[in-house]
Amino acid sequence: MKKALAGLLITVSLSYGITLQQVIDEALKNSPVLQKKELEVKIEKSKGKELKGKRFGHVDLFVNGVHYEDRRILYPLSPPIDPRRLAGAQNQLIAGISYTVPLFTGFEIEESIKISRINKKIKQLDYRLTKNELVYNIKSIYLKILELEKQKEAVLAYKTSLEQLYSDTQYAVKLGKKPEVDLLKVEYQLASAKAQIVQIQNSISALKTTLLSLVGKEDLDLSKIEEVSLTEENPPSLSQLKEKINRLSTIKKAELAEKIAKRKLKIAKGKYLPSVFLNASAQRNTGNGYYKDLWQVGLQINFTLLDFGSRKGQYIKSKLEVKKTALEKRAVKLEIQKKLADALSKISSAQSKINSAQKQVVFAKKVEEIEKAKYEEGVSDMYDLLYAKAQRITAETSYYQAVYERERAFAYLKYILEEYSDE
Repeated sequence: MKKALAGLLITVSLSYGITLQQVIDEALKNSPVLQKKELEVKIEKSKGKELKGKRFGHVDLFVNGVHYEDRRILYPLSPPIDPRRLAGAQNQLIAGISYTVPLFTGFEIEESIKISRINKKIKQLDYRLTKNELVYNIKSIYLKILELEKQKEAVLAYKTSLEQLYSDTQYAVKLGKKPEVDLLKVEYQLASAKAQIVQIQNSISALKTTLLSLVGKEDLDLSKIEEVSLTEENPPSLSQLKEKINRLSTIKKAELAEKIAKRKLKIAKGKYLPSVFLNASAQRNTGNGYYKDLWQVGLQINFTLLDFGSRKGQYIKSKLEVKKTALEKRAVKLEIQKKLADALSKISSAQSKINSAQKQVVFAKKVEEIEKAKYEEGVSDMYDLLYAKAQRITAETSYYQAVYERERAFAYLKYILEEYSDE
């Protein structure tokens, strides 16, 4: 029985179409969604460089032209003062260079750099997770197309058998062995089969359009797709699968989000500390043909005495974010466990449907043969034969549906385990 049913999944062809792996390879090269995630990794890397630069401060060139209401001296006075050496001008030009470097900012710069590093890791994980999801979606749609193609083949075979039945019945009607109304009954079923074929083909076309949008290559030839190797082995137990959860990128991403929240809490605490800056500048003041070179080095300390609750609000918010991310990490883990159990349940249900459909196909074929013989002998009605044929095609389509449903369930399990991230 198994050998006979295995033949239902074998397609003999002289030409080859595109394979699932080829479709996936094209998607990994052309998918705009994946390319976007790749750019996000690079953007976060650039942001890290930007933050690192803030540790070294900034150098500024400045030029200031001033017109006073009367003459002003070119530089600040300091003792001893010699009136004869004072130089002044009503129009003055001040040009120079300054350097400001933060010595202490309440850990804000350092913690921001660390947060950027963590964000970069998150973006890398996002890329892997997006890749995992992309491959799964492609495989899921690809398997659905294969399922519909098999169903279409079965309905086409059913249509061919109805056409043969119509021809045989037409001949029997001419001989007066069968009533003419039997032809109308067959025509009705033929029309239904033709409509079913059109419906299946429309579904296939829609799925192929969706597949092309995922791949990101509109001119990819999907007119013929190759069969896939079906999964033979049984799935692992739930307890075995749970051991892999802590290694998943989804869990790592949640852990990194918690680390970021803790870093932001440290920044919020640092707002209560003073900030210290070192300032140095050199300039030349000119006017009326005179000039004076000046320089200075200073230490600036800023301490916020009152901000009307702004720092407190930020601290409370950051503290709550830490608790929130810890809860989210736990929720993610529980959700993954639920999805794993759901995937195993789908595999088990699909296998049960396959076992049932296998028997139904065999029995339906036998019933069809019996009803055909009974009809030809004139001991049964045309409706009985047509019903048997319809039951046989229903059993075959149910079998295909169960087979590919099981394969999609295995694909879903691999998706949850993020096995497609390394494609």
